[in-house]
Amino acid sequence: MVWGAFSLHHRTPLFHVQGNLTGLRYRDEILRPLAVPTLQQMGPQAVYQDDNARPHRARVVNDFLQQSGVNRMEWPACSPDLNPIENLLDELDRKVRSNHPPLRDVQHLYQMLQAEWQALPQRIFTTLVNSMRTRCVECQNSQGGYTHLN
Repeated sequence: MVWGAFSLHHRTPLFHVQGNLTGLRYRDEILRPLAVPTLQQMGPQAVYQDDNARPHRARVVNDFLQQSGVNRMEWPACSPDLNPIENLLDELDRKVRSNHPPLRDVQHLYQMLQAEWQALPQRIFTTLVNSMRTRCVECQNSQGGYTHLN
């Protein structure tokens, strides 16, 4: 059993998925039902960001995203992680875990994530956006290496 794509973090998964996450599963269980419809609702300026995990870069995934008209942000290999989304996902993870009973399935997780996302205060987003200058300076000072920022 492998803890999979639907958990926000690998430490203590919200629930588990059988098997390994492959490009096909990523496309069929995450991109097709969740990510692409959300991006399409956001409009033509929406940009999808993932990382260089093997399933994310599989040919079947690249072909699907291209056929779906998804604008995809390129993410260089071995690049420092300056994306503050990890901090936001930590907060979302804490809220789901503390405010909801154990999750039953992907649909339940999706509903709880949507509810908690709507309840996040605007100050969290503002703080993260405003942190980008400091993140970039820290990355530059460490010559692209590890920074103490989280």
